[in-house]
Amino acid sequence: MAWEISVGEQVRRIDVEETDGGYRLTVDGQRIDVAASFPQPGVLRMVHDGRSHSIDVRSIAVGQEVVLGGVRYDVEVIDERDKAMRLLHEVAGGAGAGEVISTSMPGKVVALLVAVGDVIEPGQGVIVIEAMKMENELKAAHAGVVERVAVAVGDAVEAGAELVIIAPPGE
Repeated sequence: MAWEISVGEQVRRIDVEETDGGYRLTVDGQRIDVAASFPQPGVLRMVHDGRSHSIDVRSIAVGQEVVLGGVRYDVEVIDERDKAMRLLHEVAGGAGAGEVISTSMPGKVVALLVAVGDVIEPGQGVIVIEAMKMENELKAAHAGVVERVAVAVGDAVEAGAELVIIAPPGE
């Protein structure tokens, strides 16, 4: 799975491959093997080159807040499909294009935060997916109205599956 990670003005491309006991990350072409676990929601424990790191992660309005070594970072994580959708949305004229909320990795639906007919604001939480033992709240990028909810709590979902469809406002 390929990701684009933004921390401030820095943008990195990261490919993630699950391996026995950990993950193989390729960051801007450089390969890094790590062991990782999620001992509780919002906490990532990672071992790299014999050094252990504890990372606190929580969802914020846009992206995640990551605390590593006592330093707070605002991080935006986007997969290639969502990046393409954003570009398409911008070309189509912004907020009038609607939106499809999907997950970039397989997981399980643990909460639906909206229902058909709900009016959605940018940055509003729409659905919570558990993936890799961590809960991820997926948020709307644009305003709109929930047109369709394609899943239910407890459903297993595949990467790229359409979860919630948001129509442009006023449609």
